[in-house]
Amino acid sequence: MASGKSLKLFLRLMRHPGTPESIGRGVAAGFFTAFLLPGGHMVAAFLLAILMRGARGTAVLATWIINPFTIPFIWPLQCWIGSFIIGRPLSHKLIEHLLWNAVHTPSMQTLGELSVELIESFFAGGALLGVIVAVLGYFGTIIVVRRHRARLAGRKEFRLNRWKTEGR
Repeated sequence: MASGKSLKLFLRLMRHPGTPESIGRGVAAGFFTAFLLPGGHMVAAFLLAILMRGARGTAVLATWIINPFTIPFIWPLQCWIGSFIIGRPLSHKLIEHLLWNAVHTPSMQTLGELSVELIESFFAGGALLGVIVAVLGYFGTIIVVRRHRARLAGRKEFRLNRWKTEGR
């Protein structure tokens, strides 16, 4: 079940006045930058949405697909997938260990422990997952927004017809 905060975000997305395509481009920009960049993805999503003529606020909201609750699952998977893309597979245990240290004890020493392969893997995996999730987010958002707006239009028409037949 969705929490109250996520429901509010969903409703805000559905009520956005832009076209479904504009909203979808915003979601795609947010999803892509969230996976590609470890930080600063809100600003990057905002700028990318401007370039793509997408909904800027929606782009910023969509970056929250990567959050403190999803990072422990997504970043290790992203690095693991990326390690295969760059041709130097890393073990999942090593990735988790290095990322755990980097997130929980940030310092120049832990940053230095991150290998070039891990950093390359992060960006390669992030680019791949970012593209996949952005495409799915774009088309999924268009479908959901169109259905929501059609449902609202149907309700409005029903109320109008009921009002006319009741003779008010």
